[in-house]
Amino acid sequence: MKYFKLLLIALMIVPTIAFAAQKDVLNGKEFTAEKYPSILIGFRNGGVYGYALRNTYMGTYEIKDANKIRLSYMAYTKMEGTQEQEDGEYEYFNYLREAKTYSYDSKTGVLLIGDMKFKERK
Repeated sequence: MKYFKLLLIALMIVPTIAFAAQKDVLNGKEFTAEKYPSILIGFRNGGVYGYALRNTYMGTYEIKDANKIRLSYMAYTKMEGTQEQEDGEYEYFNYLREAKTYSYDSKTGVLLIGDMKFKERK
């Protein structure tokens, strides 16, 4: 009887925990930016990585609630490039740093981070 009660409690708690945890729909996916198609952003096990217009970058991300995202601890290389590349990267990295929301449509493969649109790489 003791084990039956423990099993019953476990059967009630485990589904509650499973449904309470936020599902990370971005994990294992890579996207390219609509405005700058050479920009890549990928997500894996809490890490974010990619290639901007001339530099690679990495950091962490956290999914919060249904549509909240936090990107942080961004580090990137410092390669030289054109002024246009420098301006584009500056805009992109600032955008990521300030982003608070996201949405992902698995049917179309479109990811929006704030207002910046990305298309999933297959």
